[in-house]
Amino acid sequence: MHLLKATSWGLIIGGLTFVLGFMIVGFTLGLTDDAITVSEEFDASMENRTFLAVFALLFAAAFAYLAKSILQVAEAVKVTDQWFMYARILLITMLALLLAQLSMFMLIPEETTIESFTAMDHIGSAISSMVNGLSAFVFLIIAVFTFKNGAGNAIFKAVIGLLGVLSILDVISVIGVIDGDSIGFITWILWGLAIAIIGVLGLVTKEA
Repeated sequence: MHLLKATSWGLIIGGLTFVLGFMIVGFTLGLTDDAITVSEEFDASMENRTFLAVFALLFAAAFAYLAKSILQVAEAVKVTDQWFMYARILLITMLALLLAQLSMFMLIPEETTIESFTAMDHIGSAISSMVNGLSAFVFLIIAVFTFKNGAGNAIFKAVIGLLGVLSILDVISVIGVIDGDSIGFITWILWGLAIAIIGVLGLVTKEA
């Protein structure tokens, strides 16, 4: 299985942006403190509106590139036409929701109030759950066809297998069987790193 350099770089940039980008934003705004209140989060966001707007645009570009690269991975593992079309619809919907969520919290109008910010927080949590569910279905499709078609080398299969497990955990957390907050940080880090690793494999090996 061969990945184009453009595809590999999309996975690397998207995966690292997903992990490091949100870490930078979180640490800059002090959002890593579990004890932070909504009021404190609101104040930090309003004080850093320009910073957040810049990162929102960077995230939008990186995640659009990542979505394209994920579809090209699906092509590389020979996902059948019908399932590929389904994966593409899921990815487009996921990207639209993700960009909407980013806009809500990173392109904040000056007239935003604490009440509207609190309401957006609840809406954002619901959108985040849907994004997690949609991305989980996409990676489950890719994982199934990877193993069905014997695509990629052993390392690629191991990473795809990890993404498949993370996808199952995401689905379980979305439907409320397990507490998403308890595993969210771990799955978030592993998801981003796994995506980036696939990109690195595509660059350093002739057959990922």
